[in-house]
Amino acid sequence: MRLRTATLLGLLVFPPSALEANEQGRVPHRWWHSEEVRTELDLTDEQSASLDRIYQQTLPKQRESMGRLKSEETALSQLIGDMTVQEIDVTRQIDRVEVTRSELSKTRILMVFRMYRVLSAAQRETLDEWRARENDGRRPSSNRRGTRR
Repeated sequence: MRLRTATLLGLLVFPPSALEANEQGRVPHRWWHSEEVRTELDLTDEQSASLDRIYQQTLPKQRESMGRLKSEETALSQLIGDMTVQEIDVTRQIDRVEVTRSELSKTRILMVFRMYRVLSAAQRETLDEWRARENDGRRPSSNRRGTRR
């Protein structure tokens, strides 16, 4: 169960901003398109197509939620900057921001869960190992395990 949780959580490392094209050498958010990952996991064309369908079906809702979240956060920033606003108004806007953030998170977690179910146990383990290697490679050397500041 620990490995499953680690893999599922590992798939969530990509922030919502990763919904657009890969830039600046980041780990690709569509990892199932990577030849390296496809080969390492021995992904079938059917699995890759299924993962892509799940992603594509979720993408519009994620984008819509991200747009609403940005709008709600902007409104909150404006309220906070207004010294005449009542605290209850700020509290209500915080609630709207957090509800929207929660909706986005729920959508992403369900997407990852659906993707997770497409993979075999061995593929999930291999993906977890690949993700750990990729994450280690992205950390600054001062943050790696065993390195002291």
